[in-house]
Amino acid sequence: MEMLHQPGEIIAERYCIIGTLGQGGIGITYQAEDIQKHQQVALKALALRRMTEWKVLELFEREAKILAQLNHPRIPQYIDYFQIDTESDRAFYIAQQLAPGKSLAVLVDNSWKPDESEVKRLAIQVLEILVYLHSLTPSVIHRDIKPQNILRDEKGQIFLVDFGAVQDTYQNTVTGGSTVVGTYGYMAPEQFRGQAVLSTDLYGLGTTILFLLMQKSPADLPQRKLKIDFRSHVRISQDFADWLEKMIEPVIEDRFPGCNEALAVLRGEQAITNYFSQKHRRPKNTIISLTETDQNLVIEIPPIWLTTPHSRLFALIPIIWNGFFLLLLWIIAASNLSLSFSGILFLIVFGSIGISIIGIFLFSAAFRTRIEINQQHFQLKRWFLSICYQQVQANTLDITEIKLNPIGLKMNKQPITVCLLRIKLFKHRFGTFLMQSEKEWLMGEISHFISHSAG
Repeated sequence: MEMLHQPGEIIAERYCIIGTLGQGGIGITYQAEDIQKHQQVALKALALRRMTEWKVLELFEREAKILAQLNHPRIPQYIDYFQIDTESDRAFYIAQQLAPGKSLAVLVDNSWKPDESEVKRLAIQVLEILVYLHSLTPSVIHRDIKPQNILRDEKGQIFLVDFGAVQDTYQNTVTGGSTVVGTYGYMAPEQFRGQAVLSTDLYGLGTTILFLLMQKSPADLPQRKLKIDFRSHVRISQDFADWLEKMIEPVIEDRFPGCNEALAVLRGEQAITNYFSQKHRRPKNTIISLTETDQNLVIEIPPIWLTTPHSRLFALIPIIWNGFFLLLLWIIAASNLSLSFSGILFLIVFGSIGISIIGIFLFSAAFRTRIEINQQHFQLKRWFLSICYQQVQANTLDITEIKLNPIGLKMNKQPITVCLLRIKLFKHRFGTFLMQSEKEWLMGEISHFISHSAG
């Protein structure tokens, strides 16, 4: 691309060109000095007569508009947007603070080889920036996360630059924007269709991490079933590999639903198993009713009674306990034994426990559960016979954990589990007597629905 300005040239009587920082499809970025404030800036320039289509100017103006709204310590601060007319051309400019440090691409070219811990620290910082961008109203999608656009200073601080491909979700959902932007190798598959969602930036970060670990472009890595096959080519921990694989899933629904979830797993605050990559099939002959629409998921679990192996196994506990108690009473009566106070107390306690076990079993086997979830609200209700004894209401976003939790017992050498939903500090369990396939199916459906709604 032809240079617009040379070192020493003064732009708008304020910015003195020092050199070139980089150039791309929609402009050239110069290093310049703001001679009024005596500070260095990044000055991005776009010439009208060098444009091949008006869409380029639209992207440039959108970048300026969104940058003016951003306020984050790791995003260079917006300074100015202006244009200059000459006899033969019109040029547009965006001025920003100059971010310290060098791009990850330059660092790798200079033989920088970060280890796993350093890459994790870097990823956490980028995710924190993306959390900020995605939490704006409307959410801002960078769409061009790559090594050239991430800067690292000498202290290890990370900065995100070049918002030339930026898109807000209003633009994406209302006008149906279809411009293909991004960089080959770091673009999520949906970007080739002109689409972008919040997890699009996660894909770019995941491929950037692959570049750091393997010192080569993700475009040069082998693929299997449209997915980058990296595990056999890099030495990292199993947990980090699982997390990274989730980041670069080619199917949107199989990635983390958002940056908060990816960040929580990377920090060890949540387990990656909370995010099921695929839905389990509906078990045959299940008595569970599940109704799902784009906006709502309703699950009805009727009383189990003795319809499953787990419920029949648990039914043996009160039978054995109370059978032994009745046998003990018969022996005492048949032997005409006189009991001491401690003996009588033992029988009372033993019998009370037996009655409690019967109550717990009948209560668990007879209750009905209803779960209703939409994009905003979650509700769990339980009935014992016709009496509603529990009702939980919360914000869907407050659900922080969805998993099967072992209860310490086994059946056919397999652990018996219970469905668990964590809502902030509270854990809600259900489905102990369901078949394992039913529990896996339910947890997969709930996780998939929440992930799909959030994404």
